[in-house]
Amino acid sequence: MCAILKDILDYRMIRVVSLIIILFSCSFSSSAQVPADQLSLIKKKFSESNHDSTKLRLSTAIATGYRFSNIDSSLHYYNTALAIAEKLNSTNQKAYLLSLIGAVFLENGKLPESLAYQFEALRIGEELRDTVVTSNALNRIGNVYMELADYRRAIEYYELSKAQFWATGDTGMYHNEISNIGNIYSLMNQPDSALYYQKIVYKASLSATDRYDYTFPEIMFRYGNAFKLKQSLDSALFYYQRAIQEAQFDNDLRNLAMSYYSIAELYLELQMTDSALNYAQNAILTAEKISFKKIIRESALLISSVFKERKNYEDAYSYLIMANEVQEDIAGTKKLQELQQIILDEQERNKEENIQRIANQSRNRQLALLTGSSILVLIGLILFRNNRQKQKANRALKESISKLKSTQTKLIHSEKMASLGELTAGIAHEIQNPLNFVNNFSELNKELVDELKDAVAKNDQEEIQAILDDLHENETKIAHHGKRAEEIVKSMLQHSRTGNDEKELTDINQLADEYLRLAYHGLRAKDKSFNADFKTELDPSLPTINIIPQDIGRVLLNLINNAFQAVRETEKPIVTVSTKYLPLTPSKGGIIADDDSPKGIQITISDNGIGIPDNIRDKIFQPFFTTKNAGEGTGLGLSMSHEIITKGHGGTLEVESEEGKGTSFIFKLPITK
Repeated sequence: MCAILKDILDYRMIRVVSLIIILFSCSFSSSAQVPADQLSLIKKKFSESNHDSTKLRLSTAIATGYRFSNIDSSLHYYNTALAIAEKLNSTNQKAYLLSLIGAVFLENGKLPESLAYQFEALRIGEELRDTVVTSNALNRIGNVYMELADYRRAIEYYELSKAQFWATGDTGMYHNEISNIGNIYSLMNQPDSALYYQKIVYKASLSATDRYDYTFPEIMFRYGNAFKLKQSLDSALFYYQRAIQEAQFDNDLRNLAMSYYSIAELYLELQMTDSALNYAQNAILTAEKISFKKIIRESALLISSVFKERKNYEDAYSYLIMANEVQEDIAGTKKLQELQQIILDEQERNKEENIQRIANQSRNRQLALLTGSSILVLIGLILFRNNRQKQKANRALKESISKLKSTQTKLIHSEKMASLGELTAGIAHEIQNPLNFVNNFSELNKELVDELKDAVAKNDQEEIQAILDDLHENETKIAHHGKRAEEIVKSMLQHSRTGNDEKELTDINQLADEYLRLAYHGLRAKDKSFNADFKTELDPSLPTINIIPQDIGRVLLNLINNAFQAVRETEKPIVTVSTKYLPLTPSKGGIIADDDSPKGIQITISDNGIGIPDNIRDKIFQPFFTTKNAGEGTGLGLSMSHEIITKGHGGTLEVESEEGKGTSFIFKLPITK
């Protein structure tokens, strides 16, 4: 025991001395934790300095000093450093700071923001071939996936960064990755592997000549976690208490909160609930100071379970509400949608890089082909009357035409898949509501069943009947919302089907209302700053009509998305979808008014946006015509919609627009048997 305490004291002395040396060196290490008693000195030097390069190093040092004790101050100084790095045009420093800011976001429970910053830092690091930036970004991407419980991906990123840290000689971070991998095995409940990896790191930290590179509180409580999994509870408690001592010495509130929570879990397992409550409440108080949401949530759940066991249901419910609110903030529907979009964007970026690489290879082949073709032209001038050469040319032409048709088909399919992608985020929002009802009423029924058992035991017939009535009513609601979720999934499946041209009787009002909401929520998921009003004016007398629902759904989605995009700059944006029953009859020129006998329906999508200029109005239904920026649209949406309405359903699609006031797309469909 004395030897261990001596190690701790030696370690603390080394860290203080190392800090003083680093502060006045030319290359400040922004990954090091700065003791609180040194921050005032660094802040004073920062305010006195007139050199941007010095202010960059010092602001990074201050931000790092606050990182585990005051997240708001840490972000403030990191962003100050980022602005200076951009001013100095220091791209590698910018990338390194982006990764650090992303790490702070992770500690604050902002997973989408953290992942976005790390992917951007990784992209810049790879362009600069800066292994310091890329290794740290890979490490922190692994941390995000660990928080998401995607352990396979987390270990993949940890292995990549571990290899880079080893190659650059950064033994501290190399062992940090070993600790991270050991932590994953703890989370996967594999005690032998967890203890094996944490023991490697613990021994390395004790024997290192420069122990300033190690986060000692984290090493201690992770070592304790491994012992706890092995059921060596005395050893676990000893290392948890050491972790608390080290975290208090460093003013490391993040690891202090985690250590408090770890001890609370241990005491709960030992059925020492008073001690468990005390440490869990300390964990919450400490975590709230730095907005460490994961520990707030886990500690609140632990406290809630203790109060529930004690039948103190009011306090149990209060802490459960706290945990649920934090959970929604960390990984609610919107957060998951943002995460999904960030991951998809990164996958798309990698895909585009591969496409560019293939394009470069293709260009080189084309140059070689051009050289060869020039020689063939010379030979062709001599042998131009040769019938055999003509046949070869004809075959090549036919192949080119075939490839062109194939490419056109793929583009059309791509447009259809793009509309499916736009639906996904909206569907995720829509399906969450009925699922929430199903979950809530299911939980309520569990409680009612417990009450029913008590009533049966007491033979209270009146109470039994009342509970049965409540159960029946709740089951009816569960069935209703379950069918609603089923309808939403069915709509998505219909939208994604290809090669099915069968018409079926469809409620146009329901289809229009559903796609209006899905389109709006889909746009909101991609751009949460976007806001607009929307409404429906639906004719209740409309009959069901024979259409291909997934095709008409694509038309509605395309036109409604265009309408929402058109109102982005409008002061009071609104999009309206209306339907009405018309006295129409099909004719050679389209659908025209005939008599008072209703023979068709009209759907109108209106907006009060920027309108369509007169000089391009005649071109909007042409294939590949678009006014959007490169990469934002294929120019096939309106032409496909026009073809679906006119050729696929015998209807008409028209546009009315006044520049600066708004646009209405009107399509009419005949009622057919």
